[in-house]
Amino acid sequence: MQRSHVLLTCLLLIIGLAISGCSPGSKDIAMFRGNPQHTGVYTSKGPTQLHGVKWKFKTEGRVRSSPVYYDQAVYFGSEDKNLYAVNAETGKQIWKFPTKGAILSTPTIKNGEVYFLSGDNTFYALEAATGRMRWSFKIEGTNAARDDYDYWQSSAAIDERNVYFGGGNGIVYALDAATGKEVWRQQLHFQNPDTYKDFPVILHSSPIVANGVIYIGISGYIYDLQAEPGNVLALDAKTGKQIWTSELMQAVDSSPAIDKNAVYFGMRNGGIAAIDIETGRTLWRDHSVQYDLSSPAIYNGTIFSGSSDQHQLFALDASTGEAKWTFSTYAAVHASPVTDGKLVYCASANSYVEETGYVYAVDAETGVEKWNLQIGGNMISSPSLNDGVLYVGNDDFNLYAIY
Repeated sequence: MQRSHVLLTCLLLIIGLAISGCSPGSKDIAMFRGNPQHTGVYTSKGPTQLHGVKWKFKTEGRVRSSPVYYDQAVYFGSEDKNLYAVNAETGKQIWKFPTKGAILSTPTIKNGEVYFLSGDNTFYALEAATGRMRWSFKIEGTNAARDDYDYWQSSAAIDERNVYFGGGNGIVYALDAATGKEVWRQQLHFQNPDTYKDFPVILHSSPIVANGVIYIGISGYIYDLQAEPGNVLALDAKTGKQIWTSELMQAVDSSPAIDKNAVYFGMRNGGIAAIDIETGRTLWRDHSVQYDLSSPAIYNGTIFSGSSDQHQLFALDASTGEAKWTFSTYAAVHASPVTDGKLVYCASANSYVEETGYVYAVDAETGVEKWNLQIGGNMISSPSLNDGVLYVGNDDFNLYAIY
């Protein structure tokens, strides 16, 4: 009898651990695009009906870092060189951490640790609860390559042991997440090195790590050749060695997303593409979406992505790339859309008319507008969702909570 009780207790413990480890919306990790696959899908719902601005938090610089929700707080960076943690319910500051450069990356949080890249060419690890620095890693030898699309920096991916990010110098780094010690680094190159070997690779894209493989996009801006080359690469997460590279396309400023057996990404002047996750072979490429700087969201066989030049939000069939619907935003969409499965949320920006910044909620199936909110400014920051609230940064120096 005693043995039976012990076995039953062990069985219940195993089941409990399995359920807790698999539960969606766990507070154990928060990151750019909402999940490790970068699909932009949130298990927590966004606002279905618009009430207005719940609160806004003022910084001293533009907020182009995308906010992430973690354990009742919202974390984000500002061009005022600070990383902030604010109370998600009240918008009151919990702490801020100063750096020596603008913060254009989105923080990644796992197991109570915050990881982010600053414009001072330093990668930081902080305690999420206090903002106390655990360690830092300096990118040595070169400053970040610059171009006209420096809206954001690479945000980190993380697995059980390491944290991965792209430096503006075209190098992908793997660091020990606990100590900050370098595990490996890999200089990336364009698919056609003979033509572009003397030109710098630029990394705006944020990496994905899945099943021991890292996926990341690269871009370039070569004035002399009037070229904007780019492609997506797959690297071995243990060694950094290249596994494959896609065919040479246009500059990839967006971050790729993976779903099933494909990698999806947008290009600066080359539309949206899907490539095979095992080989990098092009599955399809749609040219109808122009200047797709935003990262795609993927849900239930549909891709959602925005265009900066066409001022539209697009829904495409993930299998074929064929358009399902389009929605006019009347201003550029640099920010990446997100979805809770029912609605798709996106933000717009116009560098020439400050008051045209809108947040939109659109039906995911039909593309019909559910609501919109004009808050002015430019929104390069991508929204995030939690418990009926949408968080988004603005060039007017504020972080907004909309419900």
